[in-house]
Amino acid sequence: MNKMYNKEVKEAFLQYLIDEEGYTDETVHVFRFVFYKSYDVEDILQKDMYDFNTSELKQVLLNANKSTLNSVRAFASMMKKYIDWAIRTGLTNSNINPMEMFTVSDYEECIDKSRKLFISEEELIEIEDQLVNYQDKVILRLLFEGANGYEVSELINLKKCDVDYTNKQLKLYDDKNGERFITVSDRCLDIIERAINEKVYYAKNGEKESKHGKSEYEYFETDHVIKNVLAGRTKGKAEKTLIYRRMNMIKEIFDMPHLTIKNVWRSGMIKMAVDLYKEEGELTNKQLAKIAEKFGINKIVNNGHVVYNFHAMRQFINRENILELYDIDIEQK
Repeated sequence: MNKMYNKEVKEAFLQYLIDEEGYTDETVHVFRFVFYKSYDVEDILQKDMYDFNTSELKQVLLNANKSTLNSVRAFASMMKKYIDWAIRTGLTNSNINPMEMFTVSDYEECIDKSRKLFISEEELIEIEDQLVNYQDKVILRLLFEGANGYEVSELINLKKCDVDYTNKQLKLYDDKNGERFITVSDRCLDIIERAINEKVYYAKNGEKESKHGKSEYEYFETDHVIKNVLAGRTKGKAEKTLIYRRMNMIKEIFDMPHLTIKNVWRSGMIKMAVDLYKEEGELTNKQLAKIAEKFGINKIVNNGHVVYNFHAMRQFINRENILELYDIDIEQK
């Protein structure tokens, strides 16, 4: 059951938002959720959040279970607004808002990585920048920009000659569905080029030796973008198991258990949805069809018609995920 500590005061604040600041009922409901999350800490300490110190406020942020930096900061800004109001109305024991003292580092410590399914492009770039091998970066970036296919065959089959730097296109080949083309970003092309030219692979992101007792490996050079390393019997063209191994290594390094092939791929769809929403002002089946085409989603038969499964796509390309990852509310104009 959702409860609010010191309910009368908090209801007065919510009414103030509507009457004085012109907030909608929908936005006020988001503030109400903040108070539901703060209740447990307030009840234990037997005082209202407006009298909390920084460590107590941090506990509220941790209780919110937010999985991105943007969502933690958005939650914190609502806490700050409430405390500012309490200070102005003379409810607090101090005229200093402790939320002013929070740093980006403080917010990062409040991210709940255990439940994080999807990442924003900003977070992807942060991960890429911390990876020492471009052969690792290229896997994440290709998935995020639309390549995947049956058993990641579009990644495994990608050759140097399939990269069109002039037109910013990749020719992909799926073992089940054949050939297609996608347009990619300058950053993607740069990572691909550097991955192709990379000569040494550093085990465990350069932090320690691999299980074979080595820290550096040369690549088995082929015509393919994604390369295997020269180690024991692992010689020749890269296979799907290489992609899975490297993804598992990345998950472990960043302590992000849900950073899977599917979730990185779907994160890219969410980013494309945001871009289309900014360009076209809506997110309907028309935009979802563009996303499905770019990411190579198979069509289904529905009432005799061959269509994309928009319902399945909306399970993750939705208001909640877009708001959490990109701080954009697609239901507010």
